[in-house]
Amino acid sequence: MFNYKLFSVILILSSTLISAEELFDPLKEFFKEFETLYADFTQTLLNEDGELLERTTGTLYLQQPNMFNWHYKEPYIQKIITNGEVLWIFDEDLEQLTIRNFESDVMEKTPAAIILGNSKLEKHFIHRGLGKIEGFDWLELTPRDLDAHYKNIRIGFDAKKLGMMIITDNLDQTIRIDFNDVNKNIKIPIGLFDLKIPANVDVIDERLIENY
Repeated sequence: MFNYKLFSVILILSSTLISAEELFDPLKEFFKEFETLYADFTQTLLNEDGELLERTTGTLYLQQPNMFNWHYKEPYIQKIITNGEVLWIFDEDLEQLTIRNFESDVMEKTPAAIILGNSKLEKHFIHRGLGKIEGFDWLELTPRDLDAHYKNIRIGFDAKKLGMMIITDNLDQTIRIDFNDVNKNIKIPIGLFDLKIPANVDVIDERLIENY
């Protein structure tokens, strides 16, 4: 079953607010000449006491402006794919596919917008530089929307390379995503951002409900 909390992750950052102009901004540096990205990831979910609830692994493909393929491979198989117009959520083990319209105004408020380099980032997040901690340059982004599903997002960069994303939700659970084998601006087959409906799966097309 689709987990919105995990999707908000997909779609993965001093007590004084420091603007991007006042502090070296690794996020801004990372997105210079950014077109595509590939990475492996390991995602862990911890409860408020720091106990491990879940660990998943997979791959991530991004392409500007709003295309991504977030593929969970272990311990279950789930694909979250969009071509910028349609969003597919395919739970392969459950043989269930959900189809939605891609809503850019909703997406730009989520953690996915951060690693996509959304131009409206400052509109939706308070941006705070945390400096270098244990070899990583850290940023913290706090949603301006009081009804957001998470309290803050921290992103760590190893030089200009995306290294880690840590999200704290409103239940004080922590989602940590470690990125490995990160490659920018490689050629990605456009077919990865589309999904042909597999045979013998239950399809829930929420676009039909929206248009009813």
